[in-house]
Amino acid sequence: MKRVSVVLVVLGLSSVPAAAEDFLSKLFGVSGAQQQQQMHFARAGGHHRQLESVPTAEAMPEGARSFVANASFYGGGPRRYEPNAHTASGERFNQWDLTAAHRTLPIGTRLLVTHAGRSVVVRINDRGPAAWTGRSLDLSRGAASRIGLISRGTGAVQVQVLNGS
Repeated sequence: MKRVSVVLVVLGLSSVPAAAEDFLSKLFGVSGAQQQQQMHFARAGGHHRQLESVPTAEAMPEGARSFVANASFYGGGPRRYEPNAHTASGERFNQWDLTAAHRTLPIGTRLLVTHAGRSVVVRINDRGPAAWTGRSLDLSRGAASRIGLISRGTGAVQVQVLNGS
């Protein structure tokens, strides 16, 4: 919340709440009412977010229904050994589920991902990959293995948005 406040102050929108909300809705494509988050605190002092509601794919521009993405997969390494690793949606991470991570698509959005003539339907349940990686979609190990992305590590995929949550 502090980051949003800093951005609004820098942009000169902190004193005008309506203008700030309008700016954020244009920036992210959803209104504040469409995406509310409630924080739940864990015993160890950490926290994770549990979404009360999420924006739907219908809120996205019509031209954003299909795109080409540079994709990779995740599910090995340290996260594989964490029995309680959670995704951005609050559910437990399972590397073999047909899921994906995207920075901006709404949680719960279903995508048809095609690579090298093979397709898989995945559900967005996490956020990522990091912007500096040059990738825009992270597939779970299970989804990546179904379309043959494991051996290459990364690759261009055709993505079609099927529906929202």
